[in-house]
Amino acid sequence: MALGAGPLGGTRDLANRLVLLATIPIFLLAAAAIYVAYAFAQTERSEQAWVVHTYQVIDATRALLSDAKDAETGQRGYLLTHKPEYLAPFHKAGEAIARDLSRFKTLTRDNPNQQQRAGQLKQLMERRLDFLDRAIKISTPAAAASPEVIQILDQGKASMDAIRAIVGHALGDEHWLLGQRTQAARTSEEKMFVSALVGAVLAFLVVMLATILLMRYNRTLKRSEAERAHQANILQATLDSIRDGIAVFETDNTLAAFNLNFFHLLNFPPELAYIGAPIEKFRVIDNARSAQVLPPVTAKGQEIETGYQRITRAGRELDVYRTLVPNDGFLIAALDVSARVRTEASLRQAQKMEAVGHLTGGVAHDFNNLLQVVSANLDLMANDAKGNPQSAQRLQNAIAAVSRGSRLTAQLLAFARRQALEPRSTNLGRLLQEMTDLLRRTLGERIEVEAIAAGGLWNTQVDPNQVENAILNLAINSRDAMPDGGKLTIELTNAYLDDEYAAQHEEVTAGQYVMLAVSDTGQGMSPELVGRVFEPFFTTKPEGQGTGLGLSQVYGFVKQTGGHIKIYSEAGQGTTVKLYLPRTKKPEEDLSPVALSPIEGGSETILVVEDDEGVRAAVADMLAELGYSVLRAEDASQALTVLASGALVNLLFTDVVMPGPIPTREFVRRAQALQPKIKVLYTSGYTQNAIVHDGRLDEGLALLSKPYRRDELARKVRTILSARGQVVPPPPVKPTAPERAALAQAANDDKSTKTKILVVEDVALIRMTTVDMVEELGYRAVEAADGPQAVILLKQDADIAILLTDLGLPGMSGNELVEHARELRPDVRIVVASGYSSDGQPGTTTLEGARFLAKPFDMEQLRRALKDE
Repeated sequence: MALGAGPLGGTRDLANRLVLLATIPIFLLAAAAIYVAYAFAQTERSEQAWVVHTYQVIDATRALLSDAKDAETGQRGYLLTHKPEYLAPFHKAGEAIARDLSRFKTLTRDNPNQQQRAGQLKQLMERRLDFLDRAIKISTPAAAASPEVIQILDQGKASMDAIRAIVGHALGDEHWLLGQRTQAARTSEEKMFVSALVGAVLAFLVVMLATILLMRYNRTLKRSEAERAHQANILQATLDSIRDGIAVFETDNTLAAFNLNFFHLLNFPPELAYIGAPIEKFRVIDNARSAQVLPPVTAKGQEIETGYQRITRAGRELDVYRTLVPNDGFLIAALDVSARVRTEASLRQAQKMEAVGHLTGGVAHDFNNLLQVVSANLDLMANDAKGNPQSAQRLQNAIAAVSRGSRLTAQLLAFARRQALEPRSTNLGRLLQEMTDLLRRTLGERIEVEAIAAGGLWNTQVDPNQVENAILNLAINSRDAMPDGGKLTIELTNAYLDDEYAAQHEEVTAGQYVMLAVSDTGQGMSPELVGRVFEPFFTTKPEGQGTGLGLSQVYGFVKQTGGHIKIYSEAGQGTTVKLYLPRTKKPEEDLSPVALSPIEGGSETILVVEDDEGVRAAVADMLAELGYSVLRAEDASQALTVLASGALVNLLFTDVVMPGPIPTREFVRRAQALQPKIKVLYTSGYTQNAIVHDGRLDEGLALLSKPYRRDELARKVRTILSARGQVVPPPPVKPTAPERAALAQAANDDKSTKTKILVVEDVALIRMTTVDMVEELGYRAVEAADGPQAVILLKQDADIAILLTDLGLPGMSGNELVEHARELRPDVRIVVASGYSSDGQPGTTTLEGARFLAKPFDMEQLRRALKDE
């Protein structure tokens, strides 16, 4: 892969420069050696030429002497013998003397002394030849030489001696010159040898230096290559560890860097996963697809458009990002956002359901109160109309309409996961066996019903009544999908949803489940319909034949139970709905139906606490008609006053959601403190409240959901009062006035024994739950929805000892609230509940000294945060 310039490139450049610098003296030294060698060679040739020249002069000088001797020898032979053959050497010597004398003169033209001697030798030689010639001419063959010949010979001898003397001096000078020139040649040779030796030494040193530099360069290069390979491995490992797919193309449109996720996510063949792969091979594949990720090629060339692009490839949702890189290439990154898209879809679904839940919760509370008033009055009127069949029938029709309205509200609450469940450890095989006959009667003869339960079926923690409703809803939908008849199969088996399946379904937790599958052979549905069947009020049935809440109720029940629901359907191939309900290892609880006991009244005293005047009056009338003594209160404060007055109350029948500063759980706790044997029955038309958490009724509590019928009220009240065979205790002695005052004071103010905590949270459901947890831990709680309201409470209530606040509050932030609280009440302890880490919100200093409680938190974490240590 291509790496950019950096420290590694700088090291390499430095080594290259050092090697280049080392070659410069080598070149200079080589040039100097060549020059010196050439100069010494020229000098050596010159010196050798002079030596040779000297030898030539010596030869020429000796040749002159030899020529003179030859001429003299020829003369003497002739004078002695007078034979003509002796004259030939004489004449040749004369010619040789002229030639050798000219050569001597030519060779010594640079030597003035020798030139002078050459002139002298010429004269002497000419005289000597002349003497020799005269002697020859005048000589006779007499027995003895004549005086004249002898005189000529003597003169010739003197000339010869002079010639010998001059030749001797000439030879002496030449020998001296020869010595000088020979010494100069030797000196030149010595200098040349020394220069060669010095050059060789310098060359050796330079070569050694170059060798050292080259070795250092090689070591540096090896380290650089190793470092580069290491960096390349780190880069590749980094790229391979990134979940995104990444590829970098260089300016020559070849692949320079990549990870395998790029090929995996964008579905390019792995054969192209190599450095230098040409982009044209990628482009051939990319152009054949509906959504291209490579930059387009126009008439002007390749145009890189930076930014994000959302595409679908091989069933995945991908965000593709293109950008330029510093080397004028470009980068393509592909991010798999399928999980995020599913999460966003789930979040939107959850938000939609949450919105419906809030809507239905508020509507249910008010609507159920209205239905309760109507239902109670209709039940009371039914007794008065017994003698008038027509009126009685009309009343029954009205009561049936109330029941239908109640079921409609219950279905909305089920979809929104706000129905009050009473889960028990249940064996669904036994429950299905008991329902089979009911299903056959309900569905009719044209529908064949088959129920299959696997052996060794696990127990599951569910509300049995809701399971029955779910099976019945699914069975009725299947019947409607088979107008000409068909087969309905209900199957129960153990199942395990693994981590891979859970990863593909955000709402699923891997683990053991009991699977309930309902299959039919009906018309089936298209994928578009399958995606909408769980939406409230959506139905494929003709208008007037369905509310569109059946499957949504099943969906809400399964989700509220902590399970998973999956639907499989194809047009014309039937439908299968699978419900995965969480396994429990608890033993099966008794599911035997309780026989409906006859409606009974009693003589006990019941305190009805209801803020709605119409509901309060109707309930009081129904209870009075049943024979009970009824006391009334419109809120918790008034009810505590009644209890503190000394009136004996056997049952406290209270609404869960009431106005006033005293929360319901705190009101009940105070009531039980005033009268320890009092029993409590809650009622509510909205289940997301202080006694229902996550859709489940708190353990040990009794709830009668609104709207309820007179017989339901009678049986529930009688069951609570008669629980565990307890008898109604005898009326206690009424407390004295001082005792009643003390009880009232304790009911209204127990701040001397419990710490008061101000809970500040803008989300109502979180605030309500937090208040319940605070009260469960034995503290008193006051609540505020925002910062300004909390500041007012801090100013007015001096008993507040702890401020428990969220950071993300509307208007005034949590940090600002803490600042105000510390200015107003320095003694108040601060506890911050936030989704941030235990270090608090980044960049803030106002939270120093505060305790942090990370959301979500449980009861034990809250206890530790509030504990004064």
